[in-house]
Amino acid sequence: MKGILNYKSQYSVLLSVIFLILIGGLIYSLILGDQLRFQDEGHYLRMANNLIKHKIYSYDIYAVYPTAFHPPGYTLIIATILWFGGGILSLRMINFISLVICISLIFSILKRHDLDTGARWAPLIILCYPVLFFTASTIYPQIIATTIFVFIIYLTDKYEPKTSIALLKGILYGMLILISPSFTMVLPIMLIAHFVLKKRFSLTYILCFFLGIVIILTPWVIRNYLVFHRFVVLSNNGGKTFILGNCENSEPNKGEGIDLSKYDNEIKRLNLDEVDADRYYKKKAFEWIQNNPKDFMKLYLLKFFNYFNYRNELATKSEESKLRDMVMFFTYYPILILVLIRMFLIKRYPFKHMEILFLLFYITSAFANALFLPRIRYRLPYDMLLIGVAAASIHYLKDLLNKKINKFNLL
Repeated sequence: MKGILNYKSQYSVLLSVIFLILIGGLIYSLILGDQLRFQDEGHYLRMANNLIKHKIYSYDIYAVYPTAFHPPGYTLIIATILWFGGGILSLRMINFISLVICISLIFSILKRHDLDTGARWAPLIILCYPVLFFTASTIYPQIIATTIFVFIIYLTDKYEPKTSIALLKGILYGMLILISPSFTMVLPIMLIAHFVLKKRFSLTYILCFFLGIVIILTPWVIRNYLVFHRFVVLSNNGGKTFILGNCENSEPNKGEGIDLSKYDNEIKRLNLDEVDADRYYKKKAFEWIQNNPKDFMKLYLLKFFNYFNYRNELATKSEESKLRDMVMFFTYYPILILVLIRMFLIKRYPFKHMEILFLLFYITSAFANALFLPRIRYRLPYDMLLIGVAAASIHYLKDLLNKKINKFNLL
């Protein structure tokens, strides 16, 4: 009977959190209405509408110039919802539904590894980390991408390394990087995930995984070649993102607000198209790195530590506030503290393979993102994994406390 009650208690917490997020998300979305708070939200919507109305992938107002500045994954999702009659409310609710699916996946992974207390706490920690809720209310791809990412990890954890699973994971990962190309930076960790979790490694499995990615990317690469007469694998956005984080004006905690006028004016003077402009940005960023190795290393280290910052300087100044910064400070750092406590408990409670994988993803993303411009929203998918480790820490702290109490009672 006690086990049944405990089982119901675990799932009641999960279901309560799901209910609160969905109802809260609906109310908040209705309050926001059709309001767009960030420039990129308008870009995504414009590209989706151009795709529907003009059959062209373009973000200019008149739908004349084709683009590959953004990869098409999230735009296709938006266009599909709009084509079926949905609106901005539907787009936001898809994000909130994705968020609760992601919470359920983290819950299930922790349960699979016998971290029942951690599984119960994970939804509560996520609920108390409001940046995820806030991001779900935007027309941004981060929450959907996070859910796909965690689902791939879930498949890796649950199933043996079969070729069919590898192909499915590759297809999902291909979709993932077409939604958010930054996930290419943690691809090496995903390739060894099965080995980390189950100590099994198969070259055939990896080849099938890559095949799935190729199946998804090939139509996009062909389209780009036909449009631009050059190969563009993911997007023409990487160069600008790279130079924003690596030039004479770059700062550890500043992104889009960096002055690139010198480079932008040169691009206009040379009349470079989107592809060549992207390559120009990359070339100039690498030149700066080669000519300023000490400044680059200093900046890189500062950006690495800034990855664990609770705030960024936003280009959209209206979205900055001291209250929001305080909320981030008092919700992000307790998660980090719990993870540090988990590390201190490693001798008494060795890391489970799942925890190692989660931390590998997090640290790798920190090192990789330090090469580009700082953005908390790029970190959010990995914050979800960090919450999994923090929840495991609570599980072990409870176990340790119970043992201390039992020992005291015996005395």
